[in-house]
Amino acid sequence: MEETIYFGLGLLAFYLVTYPRGVRSFFEQADSLFLISYATHMRKLVQYGMMYTFVRIAITNVIVVVIMLPVLMKSIGVTEIQVVLFWVFFTIFRFMLSLLTRFIHVQVGKRWVLWIVKNVVFSMSLSFFGISLFFIYKNLYYSILFIGLVIFLSSVLVKEKMNYKKFFFKEIEKEKEESMRWTSGIMQVGGHAAKPSSSNKKPWMFPRSKRLLGKKADSLIIESFLKEFFRTSTARIFYIQIVCMSTASIIMTPRWIAAIVLVFTVVAISRYARDYWNEFTKKMFLHLYCEEGELLLLRWKADRYLLLPAILLYAIVILAQFYLLPAVIGGFVFILLIVWIVFLP
Repeated sequence: MEETIYFGLGLLAFYLVTYPRGVRSFFEQADSLFLISYATHMRKLVQYGMMYTFVRIAITNVIVVVIMLPVLMKSIGVTEIQVVLFWVFFTIFRFMLSLLTRFIHVQVGKRWVLWIVKNVVFSMSLSFFGISLFFIYKNLYYSILFIGLVIFLSSVLVKEKMNYKKFFFKEIEKEKEESMRWTSGIMQVGGHAAKPSSSNKKPWMFPRSKRLLGKKADSLIIESFLKEFFRTSTARIFYIQIVCMSTASIIMTPRWIAAIVLVFTVVAISRYARDYWNEFTKKMFLHLYCEEGELLLLRWKADRYLLLPAILLYAIVILAQFYLLPAVIGGFVFILLIVWIVFLP
């Protein structure tokens, strides 16, 4: 029962993340010159956008189904055919929903009306999705009804999508938002890679250099990078937030979900550190000590040092689930070590 609840929550989270995304059209401001003279070219752009959206949805749904496969087959007890039908329905349903989302955005003008319509459609589509999965699980023949209904609705929305001339400029606005989706999303959560900043004030983290990694030039460069990383508020907040959330997943979620979260956390920290490292290595004095290839190797070493506190914390939390006393002692030593390295001069 617990696995089934986590399956539902995971599916709901995925639904919430993907719901706002509409079908692509790849329209740009310059395409307005071809709006009347090259109608065939414009229709092909719309078709390519729909094909791209459908393929993207199909691939992401394969990943979701593969991740959820242990829960689907062991805990819930679905068959292989039901898994395939679930994937087919989920793919066509998401494609239909992306068409509907973009249709609503270009049709509705006022923001408050758009907000109401989007919430109503979200509630209705979520209910329809849950009911459909329930009936497909109960009887395979229901899949014909629900998949057929979704295909019919998709065909109607595709026909409306091809009538692009009325809402061409709204399509351009939505395409700009879609192309900047990752940038705006990262900026909103504070996960953007801020440029290393310099200040004359005495820092409250790492107030004095302890030469923790040694006196070699490579070690000094890595140590300087780590100190600048944690002294930057956005980088520090991002690191603490993602490590705390992933640590909580070890305690509160099943092992397979926790493993996925931990892998995602390691990749996210590494990618974030890479962007920060690129800004850090623009400093001219670094190129006096290291060539470009050596700086790349140093980045991998810096990644390992950056991930070390998180991995130690994960190890202590995992140990606490089996042996509490050694974990408490290890946690106490870990805290003292962090305080000594980070705060004490």
